[in-house]
Amino acid sequence: MKQLLSFCCLYFFAVTLTYSQNKWFINGSLGPSNYVGDLQDKQLAFRGMKLNGSVGATYQFTPHFSTNLSFSLLKIGASDSKNGPKWVYRNLSFESMLFETAVTGEFDLINIEEADDGNLINENPRQFTPYLFAGIGLFHFNPYTYDQSGKQVYLQPLHTEDQNKAYSLWQVCLPFGIGAKYSVTNNFRISAEFNLRKTFTDYLDDVSQHHYADSAVLLQKYGPESASLSYRADEIPNTPYKFYGYRGNPSRKDDYYTIVIKATIQLFTHNPKFYYPH
Repeated sequence: MKQLLSFCCLYFFAVTLTYSQNKWFINGSLGPSNYVGDLQDKQLAFRGMKLNGSVGATYQFTPHFSTNLSFSLLKIGASDSKNGPKWVYRNLSFESMLFETAVTGEFDLINIEEADDGNLINENPRQFTPYLFAGIGLFHFNPYTYDQSGKQVYLQPLHTEDQNKAYSLWQVCLPFGIGAKYSVTNNFRISAEFNLRKTFTDYLDDVSQHHYADSAVLLQKYGPESASLSYRADEIPNTPYKFYGYRGNPSRKDDYYTIVIKATIQLFTHNPKFYYPH
């Protein structure tokens, strides 16, 4: 009985795997990344863009709907020296590497069908489709800056705004965006994609509060680096920016986004096709 049950389970697994093989894809992408926050005046800007890359896997459920699991490594950063004239004398800056894993659902507006020749799909009138996607992700960040000597200093341990508790370097994000894909062959397609991540933290750049913390308090509680890197306007000679000036905006969370070119390859099939079997 146990042998029969084992055989049935194995057979079911093999049939399921065989049936689902033609719905699996792997992908890789590369492109610029940027962030939206207190050190970036514009919502979307080419200024200060860094590089990002990702790899992922896709499973297609229907002709129009699929799910994606992705792993991304990207860099963000910004500096008041490039943030418009009114912010130059505030003189804050940061950079951070981000590692992100996300699960998204993707909806193709047009079903990309199989070509008649089984190879190149030049005869296929449905090689192109726009798509929408949304999901949930988890990311790790760790903002740092450079002091006057050029030394790299990580900011979270310094409590530069005299936070009672240091903000978490692990955060949840909500990725969503738009894209367009084109089937080059039956088992290869390329996509262009814009992906915005809505976050629930205001500390991607280590800047949040309206007013500066008391430098004497920071010096006593967290040391000289905390005091000197919290208020940096005094590094600029004859600065007009006052200690009681504006540091950040706590009412607006930080976000980040990527613009990528993605390549996708289908797995487990000798006659690949970018569509769900009818």
